[in-house]
Amino acid sequence: MVANAKLIGWGARVLYLGPALGLTPHRNATAVLAVALDGELEVADDPAAPNGAYRCVRSVLIPPNTLHHLRIAGGSMAFLYIDPLSRDLDALRARMLDLAPRAAFNLINETAVIETLTGLGEGRIAVRDARQALGELLGIGTRADTDVRVVAALRQMRDEPHRSHSLTELGACAGLSASRFLHLFKAATGVPLRRYRLWNRMGAAVGAFHDGMSLTEAAHAAGFASSAHFSAAFREMFGMMPSELLKTLEPVRD
Repeated sequence: MVANAKLIGWGARVLYLGPALGLTPHRNATAVLAVALDGELEVADDPAAPNGAYRCVRSVLIPPNTLHHLRIAGGSMAFLYIDPLSRDLDALRARMLDLAPRAAFNLINETAVIETLTGLGEGRIAVRDARQALGELLGIGTRADTDVRVVAALRQMRDEPHRSHSLTELGACAGLSASRFLHLFKAATGVPLRRYRLWNRMGAAVGAFHDGMSLTEAAHAAGFASSAHFSAAFREMFGMMPSELLKTLEPVRD
């Protein structure tokens, strides 16, 4: 069982490990891969039906903007939130055994994914090693042959999340036209530059909060106009307010 909740940034993704969040039926702007690490989870066939049936599984992929409800009796969970505009969604859907209109169920390599996630949550597997292993198991992650000029841009965005990092600026720094840089960037990350910038800033805000900043200070340090701006973006993306989650998390470093 994962002892403490963790929130781990991974490019245009966020991985949560910890207790079930106990959310009511809701929608996320993201797609969500939910994996029960210690038992089964129940997925509502129709979340809008008061007495509807639930399906017991270990893993489920919820498409973006889809009303859903998960019931988990106990134990640890993993929630991988992925950008709806990324290629990750198609990659993950291709690894689910049972495709249904509202969701997809049962990863083809479920046992290996659960073992990796559990090891990461318990601290037996380093974050970088877990990202690599999960990337291979799930078919997601930055391409290994990424152009070094794009890698430099990603590093610049990570180190200075508060800056605008416009397409024109990043292309000029890489010695590429804006259109060529944008093509290489999306090929490497799987998402458009604007979406990646938002994910990067959210990850930076979470990290700054764990470093001791207030929510307002963390939001400003990551480039958000205010804590309200950060909270609204976070809620739209993940279906909850950051204040509901951040104080329960254990700091995570690569």
